[in-house]
Amino acid sequence: MVKFGTKTLPGTVLQIEERDRKIYEERPIPGKLLPSRKQHGAFGEEYVVRGLLTENPVTERAALKALADGASRIFDLEDGSPQIYALMLDPFFRMEAGKLHYELAFAQTSMLELGALSDSPTIPDVLKATVGMALSDTPSISETLKAFKGTTYGQSAIGSQNYPTLEEGVTTYAGTTPMDSTTINTWCTKISAAAPCTVKKIHIYLGAVVGNKRVSIFDNAAPANRLGQSAVFAGTPNAWNEIDLLARAHVPTAATYWLLVTEISGNAEYYGYVTGVSGDGKATATSYVSDPGFPSTLDIAGMTSYTSKLSLHTYAVKIKGWMVRAKKFTLPAEKPIYSLRFYSHVAQGSGRFSIFDEASPKNKKWESGSIALAAGQNEVLISEGTPSSLTLPAADYGVWWQYDDVADAPSYTAGAAGDGRRKAQAYGPYPATISGDESTSELWTEVIVVWEEV
Repeated sequence: MVKFGTKTLPGTVLQIEERDRKIYEERPIPGKLLPSRKQHGAFGEEYVVRGLLTENPVTERAALKALADGASRIFDLEDGSPQIYALMLDPFFRMEAGKLHYELAFAQTSMLELGALSDSPTIPDVLKATVGMALSDTPSISETLKAFKGTTYGQSAIGSQNYPTLEEGVTTYAGTTPMDSTTINTWCTKISAAAPCTVKKIHIYLGAVVGNKRVSIFDNAAPANRLGQSAVFAGTPNAWNEIDLLARAHVPTAATYWLLVTEISGNAEYYGYVTGVSGDGKATATSYVSDPGFPSTLDIAGMTSYTSKLSLHTYAVKIKGWMVRAKKFTLPAEKPIYSLRFYSHVAQGSGRFSIFDEASPKNKKWESGSIALAAGQNEVLISEGTPSSLTLPAADYGVWWQYDDVADAPSYTAGAAGDGRRKAQAYGPYPATISGDESTSELWTEVIVVWEEV
C-alpha cells in the first residue's frame, strides 16, 4: 500500500522506483578527459509509482489528477520506512490492452516559501551546478535557498488500543444465590458511574450455570432507557465472566445506572451477590433472554425492591466526553508551527485538536475544527484551524484532543504519573482557558510539526 496525504493509491501498485539524484559542480581540467566533480547537495527523495486502475477508473483518474495541486502532503510507503513531505507532479496515464495504467512522480519538498531571496549581495559559492553544467564563482544572489526539516514535539511513538479501564458497580461477592425460578427471572443492580465513560463489557460472577442469559445497562430515568445489551451467553461457573455489549454504551454524565441480568424462566441460575440496602436491587418475573432481548425502555422503579445486589460491574474506558492532553513539550526558542499530527488506529469518528500553553490557567493558542479521522497518521495543517498561522515563543505547551465516537481510535502508551492531563467536556470547541483538569499517567500519540532551517 502507498499513501499520499489521506489518499491510498488505488488499484494495484505494480512498481515503486526510488531515485537519488545529486547536485554536482564540474570543472574541466586541462589535458584531462574527465572533469573534477564535487558534490554540493541532493534533490531530496524522489519516487515514481506505477500502477493499474482496476475499479472506477474515471473517478480514480480524476482523484489522482486532483492531488497534483501543488500542495505538500505526507508520502508514506507504509512499509516501515520514514515518511516524507512531497509534491505530486502531473500524473501520466496510458491505456494498454483495455486497462488504464498510471504513473505518479513524487518529489520531496523543503518549504522553500520560508526562505527569502533578494537581489544584491554577491556570494562566491552558492548552489553551483547539476551534472554536466557549471556556474561561475560569483553569481549575484542575496541568499542561498535554505533547506528545512520537519521537527516534531510531543509523543511520536505509536502505542496501542489497550487503554486504562475502570470497573464500576459490584466488584466482589459474598457468596452465590439462585434467582427465585417462579417469581424472579430478571435482576437489576443499582450502580454509580463516574462518567463520562464508554462501557465496553459487563462483568458478572456466576456460580452454577444452567442455561442462556443476557446482560444490559440502563439509565435511571422513568422509565429507564436501555444504553446497551449483550447477546445471549451461558458463561463459566464459579468465575467472573466478561460479556461484550453488542454496541458500546456511552455514559455521558455521573449518575445512577442499572446493570441487569435476565435468565430463561425457571432456570434458577446461581449468581454472586452482596447485601446492600432496600432498593439497591430490583427484580421482575419477566425474562428477556429471547430476541430482541431487553426493551428500549423499562419501568425499573416499579419493580419489587430487594437489598441484595448481584455481582455485576462495568468495564469501561474514558475516551469520549473528555478533552485530553497528549504530552507536554518544550519549545527551546520561538518557532513557526506548521501542523499537528494525531494517530488513529481506525477510520471511524472525528477529532478536534488544540494547542494550549502550560500557564495557570492554560491558555488556548490554536484549535482545529472537527476532522474526520483516517486510519494511521492524520495531519491537520495550522492554516486549516484558528488562527490560520501560529508562531509560539519558547515555553511549555500541550497538545489536546477530543474524540466523538466510542471506537478504539486514539493510540495509547502507559507513561509516568503527571505525564498527561484530562478534563470532562462534551465534544465541541475548546474553551479559551483550561483549569481544574486532572493529572494522569497516559501518553497519546500526537505531535506538532515545526519546520526548522537546517
